[in-house]
Amino acid sequence: MENKVIAVRFRKTGKLEYFDPYKYTFKINDSIIARTERGEEIGRVVKVLDKDTLKDDVEIKRILRPAGRRDFEEFKKVQEKAREVFLFCKEEAKRLNLDMKVLTAEYTLDESKLTVYFSAEDRVDFRELVKELAAIYKMRIELRQIGVRDEVRKIGGNGICGRQSCCCSFLKNCEMVSIKMAKEQSASLNPSKISGSCGRLMCCLRYEQEVYEEKNKRLPKT
Repeated sequence: MENKVIAVRFRKTGKLEYFDPYKYTFKINDSIIARTERGEEIGRVVKVLDKDTLKDDVEIKRILRPAGRRDFEEFKKVQEKAREVFLFCKEEAKRLNLDMKVLTAEYTLDESKLTVYFSAEDRVDFRELVKELAAIYKMRIELRQIGVRDEVRKIGGNGICGRQSCCCSFLKNCEMVSIKMAKEQSASLNPSKISGSCGRLMCCLRYEQEVYEEKNKRLPKT
């Protein structure tokens, strides 16, 4: 794939990372193995691009190989292990009286790193929990606190429209949404009508905001 670059996503709603396909030929939805800042991971090809269409400051790394049957088998194993870690962390957080909600755990494919995601109202001293994890799993461990929007993105959910939440399906960046947008769009100001399952204002209020702003400048006032 001379002069080609593949855009890869390593999580369903993760950011795109760009790779030189080396000597291989890929199409959309193919799976690859690459080394990222987190470790060795399996990702999905979502775009095939010409190199000259990318900005000069975009980092282009090289893949390790196409994902094969053994890689998928290993991925299934690490997912099962991550589930065990998740359940263990929930029990330990409860035992240690930590005011935190453990959301999920993730291994890299090569099991070089373990990441545990949690949410909490305030800062949490989780050093004791990390010690427990390190003593048992003996690898690089990170506990990462995430906000309520990212919490829904991790665990999934549906919007009041009945569809899967935007952040769980296609939305890559959760941009700022304000009550002013709801007012300008003449939306109901009832919190239950304009809030997502995360409890914050629905991301979709932003989708048509630019159109409303443009029209409101030119249309007569009611």
